[in-house]
Amino acid sequence: MEEKQKKRQELSKPIIEEFFEWVNTTLTEKIIVNNKLKKALVYAQNQKKELSEFLNDGRIPLSNNIAERAIRPFAIHRKNWLFADTQEGAKANATFYSLIESAKINNLNIYKYMYYLLENLPQEEFLNENTLKKYLPWSKELPEDIKNYNGEYEELKIDGQPSHN
Repeated sequence: MEEKQKKRQELSKPIIEEFFEWVNTTLTEKIIVNNKLKKALVYAQNQKKELSEFLNDGRIPLSNNIAERAIRPFAIHRKNWLFADTQEGAKANATFYSLIESAKINNLNIYKYMYYLLENLPQEEFLNENTLKKYLPWSKELPEDIKNYNGEYEELKIDGQPSHN
């Protein structure tokens, strides 16, 4: 982490300093007619400390792409959830979606994982917290063919036939 911090001080700090110098110069010495640009520049100026913190801590990622990718599906499907007929339906949507996103984060094959859940959960005599733990996306008890997914999907087959026929 210290090596990252040194590299950031060496390579990124001059760029950050130049950027904020440009922000200050633009705000103080130029007439800005575009309100959105002015708002963005003021925001950057007000957030300088927070936007520069990655220079001091090598653990801080350079971007928030991982977090953005994780919440993107929720933003995309938010409009779809408006049409859940009931609160229970909306809750079921959110639960199902959380389960899928958790499975992705845990590198599971989503299709095989869902198939496994739908095949095995109905066979359980009691569904309680202890029983459900072995079905959670991070469970060590999941079958190996579901885990360590590489991102390539097998063709979905129903009764041995491709599903698109």
